[in-house]
Amino acid sequence: MRKIFVFIIALFFSQHSVSQTVNDVTTFLGSELNGSARFNSMAGAFGALGGDLSAISHNPAGSSVFLHSEIGGTFTYNQKVAEGAYFGNLTSKEDSNLKFDQIGAVFVFNNIDPESSWSRISTGINSHRVSKFDQNARVRGYNDTGVDQYFLYFADGLAFNNLPLYEDESIPEVYRILGEENGFGAQQAFLGYQAYIFNPFSTDENNTEYYSNVEYGQVNHDLDIITKGLHRKTSFNFSALYKNLLHLGVNFNAHKLEYYSDQALFESGQYNESPVYDIEFENSLSSFGQGVSAQFGAILRLKDFRLGLTYDSPQWLTISDETKQSLSSVIIEQGSIIKELIQPDITNFYDSYLFKIPSKTTFSFAYIFGKQGLVSIDYELQNASKTVLSREGGSSYLDDLTQSLSTPFGSIQTLKAGGEYRLKDFSLRAGILNRNNIQKNITTLDMAYTLGIGLDFGSKTLNLSFVNLNQSKQYQMFSEGLTDPYTLSHSITQVSLSYNIKL
Repeated sequence: MRKIFVFIIALFFSQHSVSQTVNDVTTFLGSELNGSARFNSMAGAFGALGGDLSAISHNPAGSSVFLHSEIGGTFTYNQKVAEGAYFGNLTSKEDSNLKFDQIGAVFVFNNIDPESSWSRISTGINSHRVSKFDQNARVRGYNDTGVDQYFLYFADGLAFNNLPLYEDESIPEVYRILGEENGFGAQQAFLGYQAYIFNPFSTDENNTEYYSNVEYGQVNHDLDIITKGLHRKTSFNFSALYKNLLHLGVNFNAHKLEYYSDQALFESGQYNESPVYDIEFENSLSSFGQGVSAQFGAILRLKDFRLGLTYDSPQWLTISDETKQSLSSVIIEQGSIIKELIQPDITNFYDSYLFKIPSKTTFSFAYIFGKQGLVSIDYELQNASKTVLSREGGSSYLDDLTQSLSTPFGSIQTLKAGGEYRLKDFSLRAGILNRNNIQKNITTLDMAYTLGIGLDFGSKTLNLSFVNLNQSKQYQMFSEGLTDPYTLSHSITQVSLSYNIKL
């Protein structure tokens, strides 16, 4: 009977058969200041300069600025303080890590033919992290809405005969069947009923209306968030110098995305007489993606001036998700206190989908003070609201999610400025990055201040950079029912050390 009924209503719940939410889109659209130490110390303002391995991944014309072939890599120590804000309550947690952040090589071929218009040809490869998802955060605060509303949202309209356990059935078995046939929404309703979060108005198998079994005026939410992972871009580069005047280049990029998120919400503060209290809801998400993009760039040399232009194509990522859940509550039954743990121990696998990150255009300017130093400015423009999620065969849920992205997201404008002053073999560098927030309703800017030094030993260089980056993002507690926002503000301190060898 269960399987027949599940098949009949499967289409109704198909819109919830994917796990992606606005929260995950917010995470995947993010970017930080990651690259070689020289690149980081000048806030990444290399669009009109080139001559740096990380700069290749930002303006592909930059590889033909190199005079010699070169190889190098970068270690980065990253310390992140995450401050969670929820209904006026602030909570901070700290995390740190050491990563091998960047590696690259460029090979330069000078044309000895004096009659040729192409005086130099370069090819290269560079791999760096676009984003690091490592985070340890906590959100605390009081709310008039409880997590019971999340489960009631998915239960509403679902026939009651999907929710109980019948003879010879187990929680893992039913959770799996509901997920395969009905999708995500039915699984959430099943968890909520089995943990006594809500009750049906009638035990008739066709009943579709439910009420909360949790009594409260205000509840306390304690959300722990642990995330790991990265978005790495590897650029395969080709560039050439035309008439010693114009550098032209192209990159073909391979993208790799790994994202692991564990979130545990503990809800307390219900009335003493509440039949159900102390609810703990755990969700794990793993996302794996592969993708491609292309870049086209140019650098024009005008005496001491440099002008740069870069076009980044959209990034096309194919992503697959896996989720795992558990739910527990404390219930009072016939005067006894019982902790109910619903732990299906089932991993949900979802069909892969296409995540399209919008294109970006960068305008760059630099002025070279002979051998004494330089200043450089980059201006980047990207429209985050043009992000698209889709799936082969169609998905109304992803279509609706894509349409909704124009509300929270807008145009991203990034201004980078950096400078370098040389004292023979010693260089001093500094920079600043200013970016409006990816989300329209957050008025604070993403800001980075950078410093660095460099030592040139002739055939080898050693560079050190210091970056302080502050950025904020807003998330929803859950996608439905309990949708109240919280903000995570990150203060990131980053120290990078690069070692390069001229070949």
